[in-house]
Amino acid sequence: MTPLIPVLLAVALALVAAATPAIVPSGRSTTRTARARPSLPRPGARSAAVVVALGAAMLIGGAGGAALGIALGVATWVVVPRLQTSADRSRRLELARQAPLVVDLLAACLASGASVEAAVAAASRAVPGAAGDVLSTATAALRLGADPVDVWHTVGELPELAGLARAAARSAATGAPLATLLPRVADDLRATHRSEVEARTRTAAVRLTAPLGVAFLPAFVLLGVVPVVASWVGTLL
Repeated sequence: MTPLIPVLLAVALALVAAATPAIVPSGRSTTRTARARPSLPRPGARSAAVVVALGAAMLIGGAGGAALGIALGVATWVVVPRLQTSADRSRRLELARQAPLVVDLLAACLASGASVEAAVAAASRAVPGAAGDVLSTATAALRLGADPVDVWHTVGELPELAGLARAAARSAATGAPLATLLPRVADDLRATHRSEVEARTRTAAVRLTAPLGVAFLPAFVLLGVVPVVASWVGTLL
């Protein structure tokens, strides 16, 4: 079974690499932009989990190997989709920061009498970067005659734009005026972004205490604990 280990590892790495979503650079608008997700899709995670589970079961063998394989497979299934590259994190942060502005621009364009397609096109030109790429792709799809509900469902695959996508899809399906739905969406996006920023700030503050503890702990031990222990030892002797 030992010669199979490098093969199984190579297959697992290949599956993970193939399933990692492509990040489209700023300024480019393709269909993959709107479909990009911040985490590894489930099909890639499932394939990697199967390979890891089989590899562990074949390597260990017996009931113990089967149990270990199942445990490692489940862990791979859960952990791999949560893996993010620095480009993924930067894209998510940029989308979260730009989303309220995009919704405000769409609401202003619609209030001035523009169509949804024209409003989306104007917002995509006004907001460069990740949000602009997504809106540019949506504009191209709408101009080609794609179903607006499908287009907005695709945009909604990005969590940062899910609120906008739900409102736009509801408006396209029911005929409800989108301009009346967007102000509340913008407020919700701002509140969500503010909460996330505050959470990151609190997390950073907590993480900063670890280096301080590591720096002060040796001094505390040398100046506070060692003299006390030395005096006790001297008294006992």
